[in-house]
Amino acid sequence: MSNSIWPAVILLALSLTGLGAASSAQSGPKAQEVNRQSKQAVQLRVATQKELDTWAEQRAPLADAIEAAGKELKLITAQRVKAQAYLAGQKAKVAELKRRLDEMVRIRQELEPFLDQQAARLAATVEADPPFLASERAKRLASLKNTLNDYDASLAKKANRLLSALEVEARYGITVSVEETELEIQGARRRVRLLRLGRLTLFALDPAGRRAWRWDGQSGQWQTQETLHRELEMAAEIAQRRRVVSLVELPVGLAPAATEAK
Repeated sequence: MSNSIWPAVILLALSLTGLGAASSAQSGPKAQEVNRQSKQAVQLRVATQKELDTWAEQRAPLADAIEAAGKELKLITAQRVKAQAYLAGQKAKVAELKRRLDEMVRIRQELEPFLDQQAARLAATVEADPPFLASERAKRLASLKNTLNDYDASLAKKANRLLSALEVEARYGITVSVEETELEIQGARRRVRLLRLGRLTLFALDPAGRRAWRWDGQSGQWQTQETLHRELEMAAEIAQRRRVVSLVELPVGLAPAATEAK
């Protein structure tokens, strides 16, 4: 019990004693009632003080708990605000990714048919060209077709493969080459030197240099050349870097219609 209560209790007891002495002339039952009430008042005061003391002991930890709860509430509130900001940012990123995905799908739907069309045009061009490097070019076109028909191949890979094939074919148009090969010419299998002038025309020379043929794209056959042996030999030697570069006149247009195959 707190020390502050005892003086009040002593004063109350003294006052009650004095009151009891002063009222000695009163009746006995009334004095007993006063005495009982005074005791109850003292007991109530003592019980109240005990509760106050108990509350004082509990108040400090409760205050600490309330302060801690307040700090935690502020932290949770700040985290909630930050989480909402993060969520808004993620939603924006998801929306952007979805837009890009839709754009990629649209580009794929438009670009894939275009790539297929260009590959078909390239194949038709190769087929219409003079017959040079047939095996190599056929393999390149087959590889390109396989890539374009590969579901797992990326659009960039497909476009790159087509551009590479176009680049190689375009390079053929600005180069002159000579290669030794075997060809079916006028019903006979012959070992010849094949002289290619870009993509314009193709000549075949026998190893001895006595006979020459020119590819006729319209008829799809080799036509004998009667008067170009010397010029073709010079062009072949220049292409093989066996002769100094000089001007050589060769027909690169359509073969004359009057030329007869022999």
